[in-house]
Amino acid sequence: MEIPEDIKALNEKIEKIKKTQQQNEPTDKHSDFSHLYVGLRLGVELASGTIVGAAIGYLLDEVFDFKYIMLLIFTIFGGCAGMLNAYRYIKSINMDEEKGRE
Repeated sequence: MEIPEDIKALNEKIEKIKKTQQQNEPTDKHSDFSHLYVGLRLGVELASGTIVGAAIGYLLDEVFDFKYIMLLIFTIFGGCAGMLNAYRYIKSINMDEEKGRE
């Protein structure tokens, strides 16, 4: 049984579309969702460090009856820890990308 000409033409069109889609795919290995993941993770790193620091400071204020001094100090420490974690995460992403280029 012979394949009709219109089916052959349709198959050729499909193959052309597949080739153009493969050529148009970004060479970057990161998808749009991975960029979203990075942004969300950075936000969580910053917020969680600050929240944990504030919680520790609040508990120390309650236990030792300070006047919110520990809350202030540990909130600042927690914020700094969150920024440090975010920096380390960004640095690890950059190192992974540099290894991929080599």
